[in-house]
Amino acid sequence: MSYKTLAAINVGSGEVSMKIYEISRKTGIREIDYVRYYIELGSDTYTKGYIEYDLVRELCDVLERFSMKMEEYKVEDYLALGSSALIEASNCELIVDQIRVRTGLEVGTIDNAQQRFLLLKSVARGMENFEQLIRDGTAIVDMGSGSLQITIYDDGKLIYTQNLKLGSLRIREILADLEGQTDNFVNVMEDYIGNYIDTFSRLFMHGRKVRHIIAVGEEMESIVKIIGSDGRKNFMERPAFDAVCDSVLAAGEEELSVKFSIPYELATVLKPAIIVYRKIIEISGAEKIWAAGCDLCDGMIVDYAEKQEEIEPAHYFADDIVSYARTIAKRYDSNKEHTGNVEKTALAIFDGIKKRAGLDPRDRMLLQMACILHDCGKYVNMLGGTDYSCDIVRATEFVGLSEQEKRIVADTIKYNAWKSVPKLSELKAPLKRMNYIRMLKLAAILRLANGMDRSHKQKIRKVTTTFKEKELIIRADTIYDITLEQSTIENKSHFFEEIYGFKPVLRMKRR
Repeated sequence: MSYKTLAAINVGSGEVSMKIYEISRKTGIREIDYVRYYIELGSDTYTKGYIEYDLVRELCDVLERFSMKMEEYKVEDYLALGSSALIEASNCELIVDQIRVRTGLEVGTIDNAQQRFLLLKSVARGMENFEQLIRDGTAIVDMGSGSLQITIYDDGKLIYTQNLKLGSLRIREILADLEGQTDNFVNVMEDYIGNYIDTFSRLFMHGRKVRHIIAVGEEMESIVKIIGSDGRKNFMERPAFDAVCDSVLAAGEEELSVKFSIPYELATVLKPAIIVYRKIIEISGAEKIWAAGCDLCDGMIVDYAEKQEEIEPAHYFADDIVSYARTIAKRYDSNKEHTGNVEKTALAIFDGIKKRAGLDPRDRMLLQMACILHDCGKYVNMLGGTDYSCDIVRATEFVGLSEQEKRIVADTIKYNAWKSVPKLSELKAPLKRMNYIRMLKLAAILRLANGMDRSHKQKIRKVTTTFKEKELIIRADTIYDITLEQSTIENKSHFFEEIYGFKPVLRMKRR
């Protein structure tokens, strides 16, 4: 049986960890080793804004040992990512260069949305009942040392996702100076944390209740293992959680470490973590709490194995991304009938030209999002609506989209309203050249589809496409007069023709 040996390294805010895996198409993913080293990079980043070089040198020493460990296992390839403490540090690029020079390891940095996406993949892979939980109503609470991500599913659909700077280490460091100024530091943490969680609840929960909490993070894993109510290591009922909160919050850090047999480093951040979880459980009304038992390393390897087609996806997150786009559109009271018609028309054109135009399924999803969201800016101001729609997309975190992909969606919306093809230098937030080309292709399709519902009356129910010499013939299935739409397409055809090399022509389908 052939297999690959791979390593995943996470340069986290409170520790550096590495997992080594064997991957094969027959047996899937198997973890064969796990090493970790506690180093609080976040203590510097969250208080000073940068990481001092004593810590950088210590980090490089750790990664050198990790590299030696990989040689022992004859690791064929590795993935290494830095989380918020590294990414937010003002000297991030210098640190990454030092790591490369000292250890030979290339540490990548990805944005928060991508990190959370990898973690969601590992959760879906690691929990056999994941699909059932998200159908019932579930909040996935991903708490790291530097930030907190709350993702809510209802009826199997992603409803909301929001990142808060409420990581356990970040909270401890920000409030550290206040601990000696009060006899009840727990109340101070509760006030600080409660402000964030209450705001989230007011803006996004709207009285919504969820049955389950899936907790991602070592703190909750420790708690669940200690007080698991039914013998399962990853599960507990809410009363069991409530019962342990007061005893944990009343204990000192040394006591917690000894009493619960957890590392002292973990004990120092257990209190802010448990306050965060308790507050989320209160506002959500959750009845059951599950510990996912996975981390970013697992997510990196799951993503790698899926892309290499070594394993089948446990959950299709592309559907979640589109579902969340619909939630955003609804929030801004978009014209559902219009955007739905534009979406259907745009995807039909896309499917008709994709092979000739060099478009792929990922492009289709980005186009679909642009169609759904292109009208939401009118809620802000009907004049310049596309600009506001663009701003809304840029300001929203879409778990599963890279920053470049989010820019593609935003600029597809923005430039579909332009009469001429924008130059790369004219873009507000420049895209990489290949992504710039992708955006233009999608904007041209959206521009056509939008024009075919110029009246906002959904006159065209369905379109089909054929090629004739230098023309793209779009036949409209309709019983209505589409003179306005034909004129609009004629006026918009130059943009499309300049990008694709063939002219779109709108005609009525013969009956």
